[in-house]
Amino acid sequence: MPEKISMIVFSGTDDKLIPVGVISQAAAALGYEVHVFFTGWAMFKLLKEPAPEIWPKEFEAMVPRLKEGMARIKAPTWKDMLKQAKQMGAKVYVCSMMAEAAGLKKEHFDPTLVDDVVGVTTFLERAKGGQVLFI
Repeated sequence: MPEKISMIVFSGTDDKLIPVGVISQAAAALGYEVHVFFTGWAMFKLLKEPAPEIWPKEFEAMVPRLKEGMARIKAPTWKDMLKQAKQMGAKVYVCSMMAEAAGLKKEHFDPTLVDDVVGVTTFLERAKGGQVLFI
């Protein structure tokens, strides 16, 4: 049975979305079954017209240095890493309750990032038996 890792992504700040890309891509490359469930503020980053970058106030002074370093090492964006993970079989979902509360439907989300809009019970069934991370 292959290893399985699932992530519940709540935070919409870019400092937390970078690890979502890194972990999903690495796990998929290792052959893990990967499921990523975007809810809360994070789901707005998956819209066809996504929310702008948001960084925690306490880290704002370090953002330019981080961005320069990421460019220097030619690191892909978190979205590109997530897309690469999807190419290796990872699945990305948006929480149906939060989407409905925000007046959003599947067609509002970027189809290169989002596989489906599902309820938490569906996600938990898919995550069953694996490790679950909350980001």
